[in-house]
Amino acid sequence: MDELNFPFTKSPNYMVADKRVCFQSAEVSFGDKSIKLEPLPLAVLYYLIQHAGDVVSRQALLEHVWGNRQVSDDAIRRVIKKVRFALEDDAKEPRYIKTIPMQGYALIAPVQLVKGSGNTQKHNLGKQDKRFFYTKLLWITAALIVLILLSNWFFYEQKIQKKSTEILNADAIQIETLTDMSGSEMSASYHPKHDTLLFIYRENNDSPYALHRKNLTTGLVHRLSFDRDNYLSVFFSNDGQYVVYNKNTPTGMKSYIARYANSGLHETKLLNFATNGVYPVSFGVDNDTLYVSALSSGSNSLRQHAIYRYSISQNLLQQMTFPFVKGYGDYAAQLSPDGRYLALIRNVSERRYHLLIHDLEQQNIVSEVNLGFFASHLVWLKDTPDRLVLSSFKGDVYYFDMRTEQLVEQSGSAPGLNDAFYSCGKKCLFMRQHRMNYKDIQEVKNPFSETDITSLAYFPDSNADFNPIYNNAGDMMYFTSKNEQRAYIKSIDTKGQQRVLYTFNARHIVTRLSLNPTGTKLTGKIEERIFVLDIKSKQFKKISLTEEQVGVPHWGRAGQSVYYSRLEGVDTVLYRYNLHTKKKEKVEHGISERKELTNGDSYLLDSDYTLWLERKGGERVSLMAFDHLSSLNWQVHDDYVYWSETGQLNVSLNRLDVNSGLTQQRLLFENSWDVEFSLHPSGDKILVSHSLLADSNLVKVQWP
Repeated sequence: MDELNFPFTKSPNYMVADKRVCFQSAEVSFGDKSIKLEPLPLAVLYYLIQHAGDVVSRQALLEHVWGNRQVSDDAIRRVIKKVRFALEDDAKEPRYIKTIPMQGYALIAPVQLVKGSGNTQKHNLGKQDKRFFYTKLLWITAALIVLILLSNWFFYEQKIQKKSTEILNADAIQIETLTDMSGSEMSASYHPKHDTLLFIYRENNDSPYALHRKNLTTGLVHRLSFDRDNYLSVFFSNDGQYVVYNKNTPTGMKSYIARYANSGLHETKLLNFATNGVYPVSFGVDNDTLYVSALSSGSNSLRQHAIYRYSISQNLLQQMTFPFVKGYGDYAAQLSPDGRYLALIRNVSERRYHLLIHDLEQQNIVSEVNLGFFASHLVWLKDTPDRLVLSSFKGDVYYFDMRTEQLVEQSGSAPGLNDAFYSCGKKCLFMRQHRMNYKDIQEVKNPFSETDITSLAYFPDSNADFNPIYNNAGDMMYFTSKNEQRAYIKSIDTKGQQRVLYTFNARHIVTRLSLNPTGTKLTGKIEERIFVLDIKSKQFKKISLTEEQVGVPHWGRAGQSVYYSRLEGVDTVLYRYNLHTKKKEKVEHGISERKELTNGDSYLLDSDYTLWLERKGGERVSLMAFDHLSSLNWQVHDDYVYWSETGQLNVSLNRLDVNSGLTQQRLLFENSWDVEFSLHPSGDKILVSHSLLADSNLVKVQWP
């Protein structure tokens, strides 16, 4: 019996340097000589070709070639040896496959698709071909910019994907309002059988998220929930007979299924998953099957999530995916209309995401694409079983075609139009539309402080504002701001005078702002790259590479170096970047963050999220272990460590007394998930970026 099930006969032929690889005949040929490869080595070679020039880890091979079977390192090496033999390669002096110690393998030979050899979809190229490809793409992009500027169209910058990305031509977008309530509508589902929208809605920030519906034929809106719990999501079954919804209750998150009728929801049943943290994301082919996101059975302290198939009648969970990543894992999934493919989104590391498509019949992954954005929603296109659309809260809208393996951006997409949830026809989507003023910055009292506060600042603005931090004296603030067109890094002083320090694409996200001890430079992350911004000259420089998966940056004690970690294989390695020499040096394995204090102490966060105190002499003491939180925000003030966390849609501020080990918790906000905070140098006040009512509607968008 073969160890894998892979449709090699549909794969095109490639030239790997001077060797021709024919997947139809399973042969590697050179001149008159040919070598037959078994299915398993052939599958490994195929995967290496798709990722030519990149380091392919052992975990990637286990997942995509062996289907997550338990395989020893020796078994993998034996298969690699067979591939090398077919390519006439020498492991000691490799010309084709190079072993990267502690990381994996890289196909270093140039790869070229043989034209007219079956499937002609685009794939990753070798390094020489990549340079030609990117040079050509650069000229094409420049020409597009000129044309768009001449047509008075605004061109958004975009991150180049490993898969080729096209831009669709657009004229005027037609937007039809589906709901127009005074508050915020979100997390919607639509079914044509009832011509009805289900959605979550709240009228103001003090009211809970409640379940509502609107019949688009009659225009009538009805409320379907009447408790004080916060409802998080809702979706129809494929035939429209049932509804699944999730809500936060005083005892935790609960999921329910109910029969849908014009009179409301009936025969409501609690879904008892027999484990915590299960979140339904999609119905299966029948009304007894759900796909859910839940903690992976093989998870460690990183709390990786996987996709499970759940039988409602049998109350049985069956794990479908097995992520081996540093990030959250698999959090969203949708079954294709024909029931054959399961598309899912995987958080690989802090802000890196992949789209994966599983062929449920063949039991293997047929597509994997790196995404340059946080995709929050995915929808299979109507009457097109091999295409889907991915969207984000930032306004990204991309189409993915399984036949061509292309990720195509929808021209005209922009912040304010987001979260597609239904395909209503060719280039027609039901989406959410909101104004960009959904966050304001304000000061609040530190709930642990006993000092009387007589004045707290509030910074209302017409834009959405994020990442506020105090300067070292506490008399100035740095923050980021964005509207539908652009985003900014700004400063504001106690007189209200604002200064723009840097302007960037509104689609991009800046996080983790930090000011150096001398108050002259800022560091942070723009998307997944570390940057340094000189405040006086406004000089902006990225100090990490696009390919690097990096952690949170922190300043060195003197303010002339930046610490940040990088993921290397499965290991986290801490580096120090010197601003004068513009060089980085490896500092330590297993450490993800290092904060150095002016008193000589340092705080370290390791790759298992354990916090350590390092005294001046180098002695280290373990303080506590954090849960794996993608938005983990922690600061040190005097002898306390502060951090924020969410629970039941409430945000709490916690602090640890380093000397006594005592931990305390205070409530910051109710009905919120804002965890950003910055402590004032006095320790008595906190800057926060607090959510406003989003003032959003549900809309029908027809793209030209």
